[in-house]
Amino acid sequence: MSEHRLLGLLAGIVLRFAWACAILLPAPSPAQENPTAALPATPEADACADLTVFPKLLTSIIRSCQRGDSVGVTVPLKPDAQGNAREKSVWGSYEFREYQLVQADQQEHAFDNLMQLLPMTGFIVKYSDSPSTITARKENVWMLIRVSGEYYNVSLVTAKEESWNPIKDAEGISRDMEAHNRAAIYGIQFSPGGETINEKDSKILLEVLKYLKANPSLAVIVESHKFSTQGKAEDDLEITRRRANAVVDWLVAHGVTAGRLQSKPFGQAKPVTENDTPLEIQQNERIELALVPGTVP
Repeated sequence: MSEHRLLGLLAGIVLRFAWACAILLPAPSPAQENPTAALPATPEADACADLTVFPKLLTSIIRSCQRGDSVGVTVPLKPDAQGNAREKSVWGSYEFREYQLVQADQQEHAFDNLMQLLPMTGFIVKYSDSPSTITARKENVWMLIRVSGEYYNVSLVTAKEESWNPIKDAEGISRDMEAHNRAAIYGIQFSPGGETINEKDSKILLEVLKYLKANPSLAVIVESHKFSTQGKAEDDLEITRRRANAVVDWLVAHGVTAGRLQSKPFGQAKPVTENDTPLEIQQNERIELALVPGTVP
C-alpha cells in the first residue's frame, strides 16, 4: 500500500470518528463547558474520593460521603414466587456517596443511566423500582442506589464472607430439628435425573437414618430444593420431585416405616440465599427434613 493511500485511509477514519462524536455528544454551551464551576464544593465533598468500583454519572458532583468498618444496610430484593416482598441485611465495610446532578436533562434520565451503567461495571441488578430504587450486587459487594430529583446516593457494603458449616451427623440433625423443626441436609449424591442415590458418596444419609431410628415417633416431610442458574423452573421442580421420592424410597428400604415419611418437591421456590456465587448455589441445592405439623421432636 502506498504512503499516500495509507494517509488517506487514516484521514477518513478520523473524519468518520469526529462525525459520530458530533452526533452522540451535544455541543457544549458556555455554561456547560464547566458545569460544576458555579457550584462551590462543600468541605465534606472535598474529602470524598470517587468510588473505585462504581463511577459517578457524568456532570454529577459529590456532595457528601460517609464510611464505616462494620455497618449494616437493608436492601430490597425481588419478591418471591408468591409475590411476597423480600429484603436482605448486609453487614461489612461501608461507603456512602451523595451526588448532585448538575444538568436538568441528566436528572430526568438518571435512573435509566444508572441501570445501564451497572452491568457495564460488572454488577447484577437484583431489584429495581423506577424511578427511585436500585439494588445491585457484584460478588460480595452490595449496592443500594436511591434517586430523587437532582440528587442520587449510593450505599456500598462489602460483606464479610459468612462461614458455612453444614450438618455432618445425627447429633447436628437433632439440634436443628429441636431448634427449628427442620434440618437442611447436604451431601446426598443423585443420578443426573434424580431417580437414584449414589450410596457410596452419600454418607450423610446414614446419619439421617440414625436420627430417624433414634426417634421412632417422629413423622417428617422430605423436602427437595434446587435452583439451577440456567435451568427452567419446571425442570428443577421435576428433578426435586424425583430426588425427594428417591430419599423416601431409600429410607423405607433401610427400615423406616413408610407412614412416617412424606415427600415434597419445591424446585426453585424456596432458596435460602441468593443464587449468584458457587457457594450460594450449593446452599440452595439441598434436602430438608421438616417435622410434620403436630409432631413434637
